[in-house]
Amino acid sequence: MKKIGPYSRPDSLKKLDGRSKEARLLKDVRSALVDHVGGAPSVTQLALIERAAWLTLHMTMMDSHMLAGGAPAERDARQYLAWANTLTRTMRSLGLDKAPAVARGLDDLLAERRARV
Repeated sequence: MKKIGPYSRPDSLKKLDGRSKEARLLKDVRSALVDHVGGAPSVTQLALIERAAWLTLHMTMMDSHMLAGGAPAERDARQYLAWANTLTRTMRSLGLDKAPAVARGLDDLLAERRARV
């Protein structure tokens, strides 16, 4: 399989099968952000989470690329800054503070109490 890099075509990135570092990173970022928004994201939050996960993947691959090769080319630096700014705006749209825990209803509290007795 062809190596996946920061400028890989979308078709190449769709082939992530879950075992690669890239696929695990996507899964971990998605999971953390779903938890961040309270565990039940809306459709728009899901879209933002997906975008944030992919931006994180591209930036991580760019980090590795720059660490391996030294100073980035001017185009790489501009692209990285664009991704960083977009990721910042996406995260801000999701909210900087973690969603409050969902309060349990009276039925849940009574059921828990009956279970203890």
